[in-house]
Amino acid sequence: MLAVVKSNTLDGPAGTEISDCPDPKPGPDEIVIRVAAAGICGTDKHIYHWDPSIRDSVKPPRIYGHEFCGFVEKIGKSANRPSIRAGDYVSAEMHVVCGECPQCRTGNGHVCNHTKIYGLHEDGAFAELVKVPASNVIKLDASVPPRVGAFLDALGNAVHTTQVCDLAGKSVLISGFGPIGAMAAAVAQHSAASTVVVTDVDAHALETARRWAAKRDFTNVHIFNTRDPREAEDEIAALTAGNGIDVVCEMSGAPQAVNLGLRVVRRGGILSLLGIPKGQSLTIDDYTKNVIFKGVTLQGIIGRRMYGTWQRMLSLLRAGLDVEWVVQATYESLREFHDGMARFDRHEALKVVFFPEGEKAAQARLAKR
Repeated sequence: MLAVVKSNTLDGPAGTEISDCPDPKPGPDEIVIRVAAAGICGTDKHIYHWDPSIRDSVKPPRIYGHEFCGFVEKIGKSANRPSIRAGDYVSAEMHVVCGECPQCRTGNGHVCNHTKIYGLHEDGAFAELVKVPASNVIKLDASVPPRVGAFLDALGNAVHTTQVCDLAGKSVLISGFGPIGAMAAAVAQHSAASTVVVTDVDAHALETARRWAAKRDFTNVHIFNTRDPREAEDEIAALTAGNGIDVVCEMSGAPQAVNLGLRVVRRGGILSLLGIPKGQSLTIDDYTKNVIFKGVTLQGIIGRRMYGTWQRMLSLLRAGLDVEWVVQATYESLREFHDGMARFDRHEALKVVFFPEGEKAAQARLAKR
C-alpha cells in the first residue's frame, strides 16, 4: 500500500517519504480499514518539521496521520464488534487507552496515564489501509460526508472544548481562529449561543472568520483583532454591557490570549483551555483578581471523552452542524502530501484533506451502502 512515512529525523520532505509499505494484517482484536479520506492536523505538522515538542513521541520510521474515515476491510477473528461488518463506513478514536488505570476506571479515559496515539506511537492513517483496535472503531452514517469524516478527531476536540456547558443563550469567545477554533465557532453558533466573539492576531485568520460569518448572515458573530489586547478588551466590554463573556474557549495557547480571556470572562464564568503554549510555562497576570476573586472555572481539554464526545459530535452533525467549509484544499492522492503540507504551513487552508483512492471513488462507495 501507499503511505506517508516519517522516515528519519530530518525536517520537511527530507524526513518524510511517500512510499510503498506492507499491507497491515489485523490481530485478533483489530480491524483494518481502507482509508477514504484523511486530514492534516497541527500535530502532523510538528512531525513533518520534526519540532522539539514531538520528538519524544515518534520513533521513525512511522506512518503518521490520525484523522480519517474509511470502510472496514478486514476484521480480526476475536474482534467483539457484532454491529460492525466488512464494508461499513467508519472512523476511529486514535487515542488508545489502557482500561485499567484509575482514570479509565472512573470514566476519564481521555486522560489515561498510558495513552497510545496511533499516528505517533503506532502507525497511522496517511495510508491506503490502517489497522486499529476493534474497540476504537466508530460507525458513521450518511450525515458525515467523507470530507468531514476526514477530520472527526479534530472536530471532537472542538466539541469537547465547547461542551463544557449548555451554550444556548450564552456569550462565547473563541480565542484563535485556526482549524479547531473555526470548528468551535461553528459549534457555538449551531448551539444557539446568543453572542459569538472571535479573536485572533492573524489578518488571514480574521478575514476567514469574517467571510464565514458574512456568507451565512450571522448577525451575532463579532470579530476582533487582539494585537492591541486592551482595545479588544474595551470592545468586548461594550458588546457585553460590561458583564463579560460567559464561556471563553481558548484555542491558541498564547499567553496574551489566555490573559485577555481571564480579563473579559464574567464573574463565575468558564475558561475552556485547549491551546498549548510554545513553552512549558505560562504567566497569569493578576492571578488573585482575575481567577480567585472572579470565581472562574478553568477546564483543561485534552482529546475527546470516550465516547461521550463522539456521540455528541455525531448528533450535532445529524442536526445540521456545518463544518465542511473548513476543508479548503483537497488532493486526489497521498503522493501530493508535500504540496498539501506546504499549503497548510502557509495558512492557505484551514483543513487539507487527502483521498488516497480519489474523492469520487469514496463517494461512490458510500452511495452503494
